[in-house]
Amino acid sequence: MVEISYIQLKWLNIIAAAMRYKIVLIGDIVGSQKLNEADRSRLQEDLSDLIKKINARSETIEAPLTITLGDEFQCVYSGAESILSDTWTILAGIHPVRVRFSIGIGKIVTPINRKQSLGMDGPAFYAARHGIEKLKQTNKIYRIEIAGESGTEPDMPELSLMNHTLEFLSNEMKRWKKVRFQILERVNRDVAIKDIARELELSEAAVYKNRDEGDLNLVLGLQETISRLLHLKLKVY
Repeated sequence: MVEISYIQLKWLNIIAAAMRYKIVLIGDIVGSQKLNEADRSRLQEDLSDLIKKINARSETIEAPLTITLGDEFQCVYSGAESILSDTWTILAGIHPVRVRFSIGIGKIVTPINRKQSLGMDGPAFYAARHGIEKLKQTNKIYRIEIAGESGTEPDMPELSLMNHTLEFLSNEMKRWKKVRFQILERVNRDVAIKDIARELELSEAAVYKNRDEGDLNLVLGLQETISRLLHLKLKVY
């Protein structure tokens, strides 16, 4: 029997960890090419500030959010806990500009770049890119793709359920005003209603009305459920 040294075992564990499934998020700004030069420049500045904020606070981002093609940005997550809430931060920050978000789960076959989300490759990126192309056809906000799986197949009901749920949420969010995204983002962080009202210069009644009319507690529940399902997918592979 061939014996494996401690150093060899350590490297095998490192390689195995690197080959575990990761989550790739690709964001695609909708219609930014139609903005005038001043608005486009302001959008880029706002997006850069939001990305810095998210990168600084996230505990599950392995390769930080990075603007890649001017209209796109991407990152790699090790866990699903904050993915949707991170997208809410972006949607709240650049509203009324719309964004498509594709979540891809799969392997990354290159080393993780912990300085910026560039120079990496693998099925997780292919899945996320496929999701973006699907979103361009449906005009929805969210899509989840898992490498090797299709949400239309009868033996993949979890993926189908997640995407149907996100399609429904997309339909609702497309009607939201900026303030509702701002309230959702803060309610998700457990900010007190009186503090939300003060920060957004609203009455407490207006905050409660937005929370209730937007079913924001239900949205938070959907986020938790989808995050758990995604986390189970990460553990399976």
